[in-house]
Amino acid sequence: MTQTAPSSFLAPLTAACLSLVSGALHAQVLDEAELRPSGNDAVLVLRFVTPVQFIRNVAGRSGDLGQVYYDILPTRDTLNLIVAERRLLDRQGAPLVIVTDEAAGTLERSRKLVLRFNQGVAYLVRPGANARSLELVLKDQGSRLLVPGMATAPERTIAPTGPSLVLQTLAPNEEARPIPAALQNYNVQIRPMPGRTEREVVVTGLRDVAEGEALRQAVLARFPGARVDPGQVLHGAGNVSMPPATPAASAARSTREPTALPAAAAGESLPASVATLSQARQLMEQGEHTQAIAKLEDLLALPPHAQTAEAQELIAQARWRQGDPERARAEFELYLKLYPQGPGALRAREALLTLAPPPMEAVQASATSDKGVTTTLSGSLSTFYYGGQSKIRTQDFQDSPLSGLPELVNDATLSGTDQRQIISSVDIIWRRRDADSDLRIVLRDTYTSDQLRSDRSKNKLSALYADYKLLSQGLQFKVGRQSPSGGGVMGRFDGLQVGYRLAPKWRVNAVAGRPTDPLLDAKRSFWGGSIEADDLGKGVGGSVYAIEQRVDGQLDRRGLGTELRVLAGPVTAMSTLDYDPTYRRLNIASVQATWQGADNTVVNALYDRRATPMLMLGNSLFFQNPVLQVQARTLYELMQTQSLDLLRQQVRDTTAFSTQGMLSVTHPLNANWQLGADIRLTNVGALPPVADILPNGQPGTGNVWSLGSQLIGTNLYSARDTHVLLLTLLKGPTYSGQLLSYNNSSAIGESWLLEPSIRFYAQQDDGGNRTQRWAPGLRASKRATGKLVVEGELSMEFSKSDGPSRHESSNRSFYYLGLRYDL
Repeated sequence: MTQTAPSSFLAPLTAACLSLVSGALHAQVLDEAELRPSGNDAVLVLRFVTPVQFIRNVAGRSGDLGQVYYDILPTRDTLNLIVAERRLLDRQGAPLVIVTDEAAGTLERSRKLVLRFNQGVAYLVRPGANARSLELVLKDQGSRLLVPGMATAPERTIAPTGPSLVLQTLAPNEEARPIPAALQNYNVQIRPMPGRTEREVVVTGLRDVAEGEALRQAVLARFPGARVDPGQVLHGAGNVSMPPATPAASAARSTREPTALPAAAAGESLPASVATLSQARQLMEQGEHTQAIAKLEDLLALPPHAQTAEAQELIAQARWRQGDPERARAEFELYLKLYPQGPGALRAREALLTLAPPPMEAVQASATSDKGVTTTLSGSLSTFYYGGQSKIRTQDFQDSPLSGLPELVNDATLSGTDQRQIISSVDIIWRRRDADSDLRIVLRDTYTSDQLRSDRSKNKLSALYADYKLLSQGLQFKVGRQSPSGGGVMGRFDGLQVGYRLAPKWRVNAVAGRPTDPLLDAKRSFWGGSIEADDLGKGVGGSVYAIEQRVDGQLDRRGLGTELRVLAGPVTAMSTLDYDPTYRRLNIASVQATWQGADNTVVNALYDRRATPMLMLGNSLFFQNPVLQVQARTLYELMQTQSLDLLRQQVRDTTAFSTQGMLSVTHPLNANWQLGADIRLTNVGALPPVADILPNGQPGTGNVWSLGSQLIGTNLYSARDTHVLLLTLLKGPTYSGQLLSYNNSSAIGESWLLEPSIRFYAQQDDGGNRTQRWAPGLRASKRATGKLVVEGELSMEFSKSDGPSRHESSNRSFYYLGLRYDL
C-alpha cells in the first residue's frame, strides 16, 4: 500500500469538492465508527450525521449478537434511511465487531444498530459526548486494539515502582490524544485512577526523574499539562499496553505451549474437558460455529490435557467453516508448531495448502503499523431494486425544506403510487493515521434509476470531503460536501470547517460554505464561528456560536446559539438553543436527557420545539403568494413586486412550529424479558400551500398524544432471537387510534437473519369514519460470504375504510431485493 504525504491529497480534493454543483441530497444516518482503548476496555464511538437519542439495548445470550435501538431527533436534513455497515478490526486485522444500521419499528425515524461480534463480548451502551454520537463500552477488549503510536511500542521491562510521566488526565468520556513518535520506544498505558472516575495516560519504565523531565519538555506542545511523578505505583500489569504479536501467535494464544503437569492437575481437568469437547463438536454439526469456538476457547485456556491437541485442530476447522480463513490458517499453523507429529498434522498441512496466503493489503498494513502508521479502507457498495407501492411521503416531500416534519403513527403506511426503482449506493472511507496526524477521505453517493419515468432518475452526492487533523498542532480541517456538526449549521453544505485547540479544554472553530439543498435559482452562502469547551468541571461542556447566512445578497438568517451537555454519572443531558435576532424568535429549543441504572434500566426524556421550516428570508420563495402571475425563481425577482419588510413579515406569518415531547422507561424483568413504556406528544402548526408538495396546505395537528408499551424478549428459543411486542394508543383532537405490532429477529445458523413482522392499526374519528390496516412483512438477509450480503423485504398492506359516505378497501405491496458488499 503506497504511502503518500497527507498534504498531497488535500489540494486536488479541495478543488474537486468546492466545484460540486448543489442538488437535492440524501445521507445515510451512520457516519463513522471508531474504536479506542479505555483501560482494559475498548470504547466503540458511533457518530451520526444528525442528532439521535438512545432508547434501549437488547443483547443475546450468546454474547456475539446485540441490538441498540435509537430515535432520529427532528432535523431538516434529508436523510437516506438505507442500511449502512461499519467493520471494526482488531490488531490482527480480523473483524472485532460489525455494526449494521437499519430500520426498526413502524416509524421511519426509529432505527437500530445490529452488533455482530466475533466472540462473546459483554458491553454497555451510553450516550456519547454530543447529541450526534453513541458509545459502546466493550468489556476487557482494550488489549485487542491497534492504536497508532501506543500499541506499537516495543516491549520494555517495567519496574513495579519508579518515576513515570503522566501525559493526560481523561474525563469519563474523553478520548486520549495519540502518542507522539518521541515515545514510541516507551511503555504507554491508560489506567484508572483509584477511587475516581477519571483515567490517566502514563509513560512508565523510566530510568530516573531526569529522563521523565526530558520527555515532558519534548511533548509539551501536545500535552501542556504533562507532569513527572517520581514514584508512581502501577495498578496491575493487566493495564500495560503490550506490543503487537504476530497474527498467528496472537490469534492462537501463545499460552497453549505444552508443559509437563502434575498427574493430578491433568486428571482433574479431564472429565470436564471431554464434555466440553463433545459439546463443541455438536455445535459445529449444527452450524453454530461461533458458539463452538467459544467452547473451544474455554477448553484451550485450561492447562494442557489429553484433549488439547484435538481442541486445537477443531478450533481451526470451526474458524474455517465460519468463513474466517486468516484466523483458521493461524490456528492450523499453531497446531503444527505444537504437534508436528500429531494425528491431525496431515490434515492441517492439507488445509494450509488450500487456504490462501494472507492478502497483500494485510501484509502491507502490518509493515506500516510497525512504523506507527495505519491505513484502512472501509465502507460498502450496494444495489437494490424497489417495487410495488411507495411510502406515503413522496420523494418531492422528502427533498423539500419540510422533510423534518414529525411522522405520526397513522402516517406509517403505503401509498397508491407505483414505484420501480434501482438504487445504487457507494459508501467509502479511506483513513490514514499515525502519531501526529489523522486523515479521512469520505465518499457517499446514491444513484436512483427510475424505471417508470426516466426523467426522474437522479444522482445524489451526500458526502465528499477530506477531514485532516494535525494532532501536534491541535488543528483540524474539513473540506468538501459534509453534514453539519454543530456551530449553528443546520443543513448539509459544500464548504470548509477549521478548528484550533487553544488549550486542553478550549477550542475555536470557523465554518464557511453554501447549502446544498436547492432553493429554485437563488444563491446562498454562510459563515460563522464558535467557541467550544470540552470539560468545564463535573462533566459540563458545550459551545456558543454565531452564524450568518445570505441569499441573493440579502440577510437570509442570523443565528446566535448554544449547545450544552452534562455528563454526570448515569445521567447524560444535552440541549440546543438557536435564536434569530432578525426575526426575534427562537428557531430551536431542545433538550434531551438519559438516565441509565446499574440494572440496565433506561429512562429517556425529550422536549423539542422548532420552527418548521427554519426562519429564513428564502422561505418567501418556497411559500410564494399564489396571486402572482409568474413564480419568481430568485429573491431579486420577488423584490420587484414586494418590499424586504413585507417579505420578512410573510416569513413570520407562514412559519409553523412543531413541538415534540417524550418520556420513556425500559426496565429488565429478568435475563430474557424487558418491559418498556412511553408517552409522547406531537403538535405541528398549520402549513400554507406549497406547489407540487402541499398544494392544499396542511392544517395544524393540535396536540396528538400517544401512550405506548413494549415487551421485549430475547433468547426464547435460541441464543440469538429477539421479540418486540408493541401496543400504542393514539389520541388527537378529532380522532383516536390503536396500534398493535410484533417484530421478530432470528439468526438461522451463521449466515441467515430472518425478521418477520405484523402490524394492525385502527382509527376512528369524530365524523364516524373508521379505518383498519393490516400489514404483515418479512425481511431476510443472508451473508453469502464474509463481506457479501443478500437482502430483501416483502411487505403487504390490507386496508379498509368505512364511514357515512365512504366504503372502500385496498391491497398494496412493497418489496425490495439487492446486494451489499462490505469493504
